[in-house]
Amino acid sequence: MSDNPTVGGRVPGSGTDSLGITILDVGHGNSAVVHDGTLCAVIDAGRSGTVPQAELERRKVTRMVHLVLSHGDEDHIGGSPALLLDDAFTIGTVWVNPDWRKDTEIWKRLQMAVRMRKRRGGLDGQQMITTETGQVLRCGRARLEVLHPDFTMVIGGSASQPSQHGPLTSNSTSVVIRVHLDEQPVALLAADVDAAGLAHIVGSEQELSAPVLVFPHHGGLPGSSRAPREFARALTQLVSPDLVIFSIGGGLRPRNPNEEILAGVREAAPEAHVACTQLSAQCHDKDQRVTGHHLAERPAAGRGGGRCCAGTISVTANAGELSFDPPLKNHRDFVTASVTSAQCRVVLPLPRQRPAVRAVTWPISSKAPKT
Repeated sequence: MSDNPTVGGRVPGSGTDSLGITILDVGHGNSAVVHDGTLCAVIDAGRSGTVPQAELERRKVTRMVHLVLSHGDEDHIGGSPALLLDDAFTIGTVWVNPDWRKDTEIWKRLQMAVRMRKRRGGLDGQQMITTETGQVLRCGRARLEVLHPDFTMVIGGSASQPSQHGPLTSNSTSVVIRVHLDEQPVALLAADVDAAGLAHIVGSEQELSAPVLVFPHHGGLPGSSRAPREFARALTQLVSPDLVIFSIGGGLRPRNPNEEILAGVREAAPEAHVACTQLSAQCHDKDQRVTGHHLAERPAAGRGGGRCCAGTISVTANAGELSFDPPLKNHRDFVTASVTSAQCRVVLPLPRQRPAVRAVTWPISSKAPKT
Protein backbone atom coordinates (compact mmCIF):
# COMPACT_ATOMS: atom_id res chain seq x y z
CA MET A 1 0.00 0.00 0.00
CA SER A 2 1.16 3.51 -0.67
CA ASP A 3 2.00 5.95 2.09
CA ASN A 4 -0.45 8.59 0.82
CA PRO A 5 -3.13 9.68 1.08
CA THR A 6 -3.80 8.97 4.72
CA VAL A 7 -7.34 8.29 5.90
CA GLY A 8 -8.15 9.04 9.54
CA GLY A 9 -6.81 11.64 11.93
CA ARG A 10 -3.99 11.84 14.45
CA VAL A 11 -4.77 12.85 18.00
CA PRO A 12 -2.54 13.00 21.06
CA GLY A 13 -2.86 10.02 23.37
CA SER A 14 -4.14 10.47 26.88
CA GLY A 15 -3.39 8.11 29.73
CA THR A 16 -1.83 4.65 29.82
CA ASP A 17 -4.84 3.06 28.11
CA SER A 18 -4.84 5.49 25.19
CA LEU A 19 -3.07 3.62 22.39
CA GLY A 20 -4.00 0.00 21.83
CA ILE A 21 -6.31 -2.65 20.49
CA THR A 22 -9.09 -4.38 22.40
CA ILE A 23 -10.23 -7.80 21.22
CA LEU A 24 -13.82 -8.02 22.42
CA ASP A 25 -15.55 -11.09 23.80
CA VAL A 26 -18.61 -11.16 21.53
CA GLY A 27 -19.25 -14.89 21.82
CA HIS A 28 -19.01 -16.82 18.55
CA GLY A 29 -17.88 -13.97 16.33
CA ASN A 30 -15.23 -11.29 16.00
CA SER A 31 -14.91 -7.66 16.95
CA ALA A 32 -11.94 -5.47 17.83
CA VAL A 33 -11.58 -1.81 18.70
CA VAL A 34 -8.36 0.01 17.82
CA HIS A 35 -8.03 3.14 19.90
CA ASP A 36 -5.89 6.21 20.44
CA GLY A 37 -7.53 8.28 23.13
CA THR A 38 -11.17 8.76 22.19
CA LEU A 39 -10.45 8.14 18.50
CA CYS A 40 -11.40 4.61 17.47
CA ALA A 41 -11.63 2.19 14.58
CA VAL A 42 -13.82 -0.91 14.77
CA ILE A 43 -12.94 -4.09 12.90
CA ASP A 44 -15.97 -6.38 12.67
CA ALA A 45 -18.92 -6.13 15.05
CA GLY A 46 -19.94 -9.64 16.12
CA ARG A 47 -23.54 -10.80 15.91
CA SER A 48 -24.84 -7.96 18.07
CA GLY A 49 -23.63 -4.41 18.49
CA THR A 50 -24.17 -4.51 22.26
CA VAL A 51 -20.58 -5.25 23.32
CA PRO A 52 -18.87 -2.97 20.74
CA GLN A 53 -21.28 -0.15 21.61
CA ALA A 54 -20.62 -0.62 25.33
CA GLU A 55 -16.86 -0.45 24.74
CA LEU A 56 -17.19 2.70 22.63
CA GLU A 57 -19.37 4.25 25.31
CA ARG A 58 -16.85 3.27 27.98
CA ARG A 59 -14.13 4.98 25.98
CA LYS A 60 -16.32 8.10 25.47
CA VAL A 61 -15.90 7.83 21.72
CA THR A 62 -17.14 10.72 19.61
CA ARG A 63 -15.54 9.70 16.31
CA MET A 64 -15.17 6.25 14.72
CA VAL A 65 -12.73 6.91 11.91
CA HIS A 66 -13.12 3.45 10.34
CA LEU A 67 -15.62 0.62 10.45
CA VAL A 68 -13.97 -2.34 8.71
CA LEU A 69 -16.13 -5.37 7.93
CA SER A 70 -14.02 -8.35 6.94
CA HIS A 71 -16.77 -10.26 5.09
CA GLY A 72 -20.52 -10.75 5.09
CA ASP A 73 -21.04 -13.50 7.69
CA GLU A 74 -23.46 -12.58 10.47
CA ASP A 75 -20.96 -13.30 13.26
CA HIS A 76 -18.79 -10.52 11.81
CA ILE A 77 -21.32 -7.92 10.57
CA GLY A 78 -24.40 -8.60 12.73
CA GLY A 79 -23.67 -5.71 15.09
CA SER A 80 -22.78 -3.21 12.36
CA PRO A 81 -26.29 -1.76 11.75
CA ALA A 82 -26.54 -0.81 15.42
CA LEU A 83 -23.15 0.93 15.25
CA LEU A 84 -24.04 2.71 12.03
CA LEU A 85 -27.29 4.05 13.45
CA ASP A 86 -25.81 5.20 16.78
CA ASP A 87 -25.77 9.00 16.80
CA ALA A 88 -23.42 9.09 19.80
CA PHE A 89 -20.51 9.35 17.36
CA THR A 90 -19.74 10.24 13.78
CA ILE A 91 -18.22 7.72 11.40
CA GLY A 92 -15.51 8.23 8.83
CA THR A 93 -15.52 5.38 6.31
CA VAL A 94 -17.27 2.02 6.21
CA TRP A 95 -14.93 -0.44 4.50
CA VAL A 96 -16.75 -3.46 3.09
CA ASN A 97 -16.43 -5.59 -0.03
CA PRO A 98 -19.29 -6.84 -2.20
CA ASP A 99 -20.27 -10.48 -1.99
CA TRP A 100 -22.45 -11.54 -4.89
CA ARG A 101 -23.62 -14.67 -3.08
CA LYS A 102 -24.95 -12.87 -0.01
CA ASP A 103 -28.71 -12.45 0.17
CA THR A 104 -29.18 -12.67 3.93
CA GLU A 105 -31.37 -10.47 6.08
CA ILE A 106 -28.37 -9.07 7.97
CA TRP A 107 -26.62 -8.22 4.68
CA LYS A 108 -29.73 -6.29 3.60
CA ARG A 109 -29.95 -4.56 7.00
CA LEU A 110 -26.33 -3.47 6.68
CA GLN A 111 -26.99 -1.92 3.28
CA MET A 112 -30.08 -0.14 4.62
CA ALA A 113 -28.19 1.16 7.67
CA VAL A 114 -25.45 2.63 5.46
CA ARG A 115 -28.06 4.40 3.31
CA MET A 116 -29.96 5.73 6.32
CA ARG A 117 -26.84 7.04 8.06
CA LYS A 118 -25.63 8.78 4.91
CA ARG A 119 -29.02 10.46 4.44
CA ARG A 120 -29.20 11.82 7.96
CA GLY A 121 -25.49 12.69 8.21
CA GLY A 122 -22.58 11.59 10.33
CA LEU A 123 -21.07 9.15 7.82
CA ASP A 124 -18.40 10.26 5.37
CA GLY A 125 -18.78 7.34 2.97
CA GLN A 126 -18.11 3.71 2.14
CA GLN A 127 -15.43 1.99 0.08
CA MET A 128 -14.15 -1.41 -0.94
CA ILE A 129 -11.05 -2.60 0.92
CA THR A 130 -8.23 -4.54 -0.74
CA THR A 131 -4.45 -4.61 -0.77
CA GLU A 132 -4.66 -2.11 -3.65
CA THR A 133 -6.89 0.34 -1.81
CA GLY A 134 -4.12 2.93 -2.11
CA GLN A 135 -4.85 4.65 1.20
CA VAL A 136 -3.27 4.26 4.59
CA LEU A 137 -5.95 3.60 7.20
CA ARG A 138 -4.98 5.45 10.35
CA CYS A 139 -6.56 5.89 13.75
CA GLY A 140 -4.36 8.41 15.48
CA ARG A 141 -1.03 6.67 16.12
CA ALA A 142 -2.47 3.33 15.02
CA ARG A 143 -2.33 2.03 11.45
CA LEU A 144 -4.43 -0.71 9.86
CA GLU A 145 -2.42 -2.60 7.24
CA VAL A 146 -4.51 -4.54 4.70
CA LEU A 147 -2.84 -7.86 3.85
CA HIS A 148 -5.69 -9.60 2.02
CA PRO A 149 -7.60 -9.86 -0.35
CA ASP A 150 -6.34 -8.33 -3.58
CA PHE A 151 -8.60 -6.47 -5.97
CA THR A 152 -8.94 -9.25 -8.54
CA MET A 153 -10.19 -11.72 -5.92
CA VAL A 154 -12.89 -9.29 -4.79
CA ILE A 155 -14.25 -8.23 -8.17
CA GLY A 156 -14.22 -11.77 -9.54
CA GLY A 157 -16.75 -13.06 -7.05
CA SER A 158 -15.78 -15.89 -4.74
CA ALA A 159 -17.56 -18.81 -6.41
CA SER A 160 -16.27 -17.92 -9.89
CA GLN A 161 -12.61 -18.43 -9.03
CA PRO A 162 -11.83 -22.07 -8.35
CA SER A 163 -8.46 -22.53 -6.72
CA GLN A 164 -6.03 -25.41 -6.51
CA HIS A 165 -7.26 -25.71 -2.92
CA GLY A 166 -10.95 -25.76 -3.81
CA PRO A 167 -13.56 -23.07 -4.62
CA LEU A 168 -13.01 -19.65 -3.13
CA THR A 169 -15.67 -18.63 -0.63
CA SER A 170 -16.40 -15.43 1.25
CA ASN A 171 -14.08 -16.81 3.95
CA SER A 172 -11.28 -17.11 1.39
CA THR A 173 -11.61 -13.39 0.65
CA SER A 174 -11.94 -12.27 4.27
CA VAL A 175 -10.11 -9.02 4.93
CA VAL A 176 -6.95 -9.69 6.94
CA ILE A 177 -5.64 -6.72 8.93
CA ARG A 178 -2.32 -6.21 10.72
CA VAL A 179 -2.61 -3.50 13.37
CA HIS A 180 0.41 -1.30 14.04
CA LEU A 181 0.73 0.90 17.13
CA ASP A 182 3.29 3.69 16.74
CA GLU A 183 4.45 1.77 13.65
CA GLN A 184 5.10 -1.38 15.70
CA PRO A 185 3.17 -4.42 14.40
CA VAL A 186 1.04 -5.66 17.29
CA ALA A 187 -1.91 -7.80 16.16
CA LEU A 188 -2.93 -9.87 13.16
CA LEU A 189 -6.71 -10.08 12.76
CA ALA A 190 -7.29 -13.01 10.40
CA ALA A 191 -11.14 -12.96 10.28
CA ASP A 192 -12.28 -16.26 8.71
CA VAL A 193 -9.50 -16.64 6.16
CA ASP A 194 -9.11 -20.26 5.02
CA ALA A 195 -6.39 -22.36 3.41
CA ALA A 196 -7.07 -20.94 -0.06
CA GLY A 197 -6.86 -17.39 1.30
CA LEU A 198 -3.63 -18.16 3.16
CA ALA A 199 -2.16 -19.55 -0.08
CA HIS A 200 -2.77 -16.19 -1.74
CA ILE A 201 -1.23 -14.31 1.17
CA VAL A 202 1.86 -16.52 1.10
CA GLY A 203 2.09 -16.19 -2.67
CA SER A 204 2.05 -12.39 -2.42
CA GLU A 205 4.93 -12.51 0.10
CA GLN A 206 3.13 -10.42 2.69
CA GLU A 207 4.76 -9.93 6.09
CA LEU A 208 2.46 -11.31 8.82
CA SER A 209 4.55 -11.23 12.00
CA ALA A 210 2.87 -9.80 15.11
CA PRO A 211 2.91 -10.47 18.87
CA VAL A 212 -0.86 -11.20 18.88
CA LEU A 213 -2.73 -13.50 16.51
CA VAL A 214 -6.54 -13.58 16.55
CA PHE A 215 -6.88 -16.98 14.95
CA PRO A 216 -9.17 -17.29 11.92
CA HIS A 217 -12.58 -18.92 11.89
CA HIS A 218 -12.68 -19.17 15.69
CA GLY A 219 -10.31 -22.13 15.55
CA GLY A 220 -12.59 -24.10 13.24
CA LEU A 221 -11.57 -26.08 10.17
CA PRO A 222 -9.95 -23.94 7.44
CA GLY A 223 -12.40 -24.47 4.60
CA SER A 224 -11.98 -27.49 2.38
CA SER A 225 -8.42 -28.12 3.55
CA ARG A 226 -7.72 -31.70 4.54
CA ALA A 227 -4.79 -30.52 6.62
CA PRO A 228 -5.97 -28.26 9.46
CA ARG A 229 -2.88 -29.00 11.52
CA GLU A 230 -0.60 -27.95 8.65
CA PHE A 231 -2.71 -24.82 8.07
CA ALA A 232 -2.43 -23.81 11.72
CA ARG A 233 1.28 -24.56 11.84
CA ALA A 234 1.98 -22.56 8.67
CA LEU A 235 -0.05 -19.52 9.72
CA THR A 236 1.32 -19.51 13.27
CA GLN A 237 4.89 -19.83 12.06
CA LEU A 238 4.38 -16.88 9.72
CA VAL A 239 2.96 -14.71 12.51
CA SER A 240 5.27 -15.97 15.31
CA PRO A 241 2.90 -14.73 18.05
CA ASP A 242 3.35 -14.48 21.80
CA LEU A 243 -0.43 -14.62 22.30
CA VAL A 244 -2.97 -16.59 20.25
CA ILE A 245 -6.64 -15.72 20.78
CA PHE A 246 -9.64 -17.82 19.77
CA SER A 247 -12.83 -15.75 19.74
CA ILE A 248 -15.51 -18.32 20.58
CA GLY A 249 -18.88 -18.73 22.27
CA GLY A 250 -18.88 -20.94 25.33
CA GLY A 251 -20.71 -24.20 24.71
CA LEU A 252 -21.98 -23.21 21.26
CA ARG A 253 -19.35 -24.83 19.12
CA PRO A 254 -17.85 -27.76 21.04
CA ARG A 255 -15.36 -28.43 18.26
CA ASN A 256 -13.83 -24.94 18.56
CA PRO A 257 -11.00 -24.59 18.86
CA ASN A 258 -10.40 -27.75 16.84
CA GLU A 259 -7.86 -30.15 18.37
CA GLU A 260 -5.83 -30.35 15.15
CA ILE A 261 -5.75 -26.57 14.92
CA LEU A 262 -4.48 -26.32 18.48
CA ALA A 263 -1.84 -28.95 17.79
CA GLY A 264 -0.56 -26.97 14.80
CA VAL A 265 -0.43 -23.77 16.82
CA ARG A 266 1.50 -25.52 19.59
CA GLU A 267 3.99 -27.03 17.18
CA ALA A 268 4.75 -23.66 15.57
CA ALA A 269 4.74 -21.58 18.78
CA PRO A 270 5.19 -23.87 21.79
CA GLU A 271 5.86 -20.94 24.13
CA ALA A 272 2.89 -18.82 23.05
CA HIS A 273 0.09 -18.10 25.49
CA VAL A 274 -3.22 -19.48 24.16
CA ALA A 275 -6.49 -17.90 25.27
CA CYS A 276 -10.15 -18.31 24.31
CA THR A 277 -12.54 -15.43 24.93
CA GLN A 278 -15.13 -17.87 26.36
CA LEU A 279 -14.89 -21.37 27.82
CA SER A 280 -14.79 -24.09 25.21
CA ALA A 281 -17.07 -27.05 25.81
CA GLN A 282 -14.00 -29.21 25.19
CA CYS A 283 -12.32 -27.73 28.26
CA HIS A 284 -15.13 -27.24 30.72
CA ASP A 285 -18.60 -28.50 31.64
CA LYS A 286 -20.95 -26.35 29.59
CA ASP A 287 -23.39 -26.10 32.49
CA GLN A 288 -20.81 -24.99 35.06
CA ARG A 289 -20.38 -21.25 35.59
CA VAL A 290 -17.24 -19.45 36.70
CA THR A 291 -16.58 -16.14 38.43
CA GLY A 292 -15.06 -13.24 36.53
CA HIS A 293 -12.61 -11.97 39.13
CA HIS A 294 -9.70 -12.39 36.69
CA LEU A 295 -11.29 -10.42 33.84
CA ALA A 296 -10.47 -6.96 32.56
CA GLU A 297 -12.93 -4.22 33.50
CA ARG A 298 -14.37 -4.10 30.01
CA PRO A 299 -17.58 -5.29 28.36
CA ALA A 300 -17.63 -9.03 27.63
CA ALA A 301 -20.51 -11.11 26.30
CA GLY A 302 -19.76 -14.10 28.52
CA ARG A 303 -19.42 -12.21 31.79
CA GLY A 304 -23.04 -12.25 32.95
CA GLY A 305 -23.52 -15.96 32.28
CA GLY A 306 -20.24 -17.03 33.86
CA ARG A 307 -18.88 -18.20 30.49
CA CYS A 308 -15.75 -16.07 30.12
CA CYS A 309 -12.33 -17.64 29.92
CA ALA A 310 -9.98 -14.77 29.03
CA GLY A 311 -12.96 -12.56 28.16
CA THR A 312 -12.18 -9.25 26.48
CA ILE A 313 -8.43 -8.71 26.05
CA SER A 314 -6.80 -5.32 25.64
CA VAL A 315 -3.27 -4.78 24.35
CA THR A 316 -1.80 -1.34 24.89
CA ALA A 317 1.47 0.24 23.78
CA ASN A 318 3.50 2.65 25.85
CA ALA A 319 7.00 3.73 24.82
CA GLY A 320 7.35 0.61 22.68
CA GLU A 321 6.33 -1.77 25.44
CA LEU A 322 3.15 -3.86 25.22
CA SER A 323 0.93 -4.66 28.18
CA PHE A 324 -2.05 -6.99 28.42
CA ASP A 325 -5.27 -6.59 30.34
CA PRO A 326 -6.11 -8.96 31.91
CA PRO A 327 -2.47 -9.85 32.55
CA LEU A 328 -1.63 -13.19 30.97
CA LYS A 329 -0.62 -14.51 34.39
CA ASN A 330 -4.14 -13.82 35.68
CA HIS A 331 -5.61 -15.88 32.87
CA ARG A 332 -3.10 -18.68 33.42
CA ASP A 333 -3.89 -18.79 37.14
CA PHE A 334 -7.63 -18.84 36.43
CA VAL A 335 -7.27 -21.74 34.00
CA THR A 336 -5.17 -23.70 36.49
CA ALA A 337 -7.65 -23.18 39.31
CA SER A 338 -11.01 -23.28 37.57
CA VAL A 339 -10.92 -25.05 34.18
CA THR A 340 -11.27 -28.80 34.46
CA SER A 341 -9.46 -30.04 31.33
CA ALA A 342 -8.01 -26.98 29.64
CA GLN A 343 -6.61 -27.64 26.18
CA CYS A 344 -4.44 -24.55 26.41
CA ARG A 345 -2.29 -26.05 29.15
CA VAL A 346 -1.68 -29.36 27.35
CA VAL A 347 2.02 -29.63 26.55
CA LEU A 348 2.53 -31.34 23.20
CA PRO A 349 5.76 -33.05 22.15
CA LEU A 350 7.89 -30.95 19.85
CA PRO A 351 7.54 -31.89 16.17
CA ARG A 352 10.35 -33.51 14.28
CA GLN A 353 12.77 -31.06 12.73
CA ARG A 354 11.89 -30.14 9.17
CA PRO A 355 12.94 -27.39 6.77
CA ALA A 356 11.16 -24.17 7.69
CA VAL A 357 10.23 -23.51 4.06
CA ARG A 358 8.01 -26.59 3.98
CA ALA A 359 6.05 -25.39 6.98
CA VAL A 360 5.18 -22.02 5.47
CA THR A 361 4.80 -22.68 1.76
CA TRP A 362 2.54 -25.73 1.56
CA PRO A 363 -0.59 -23.67 0.78
CA ILE A 364 0.76 -22.73 -2.66
CA SER A 365 1.71 -26.25 -3.70
CA SER A 366 -0.56 -28.32 -5.91
CA LYS A 367 -1.95 -30.38 -3.05
CA ALA A 368 -1.98 -29.95 0.72
CA PRO A 369 -0.47 -32.91 2.61
CA LYS A 370 -2.82 -35.23 4.42
CA THR A 371 -2.87 -35.28 8.20
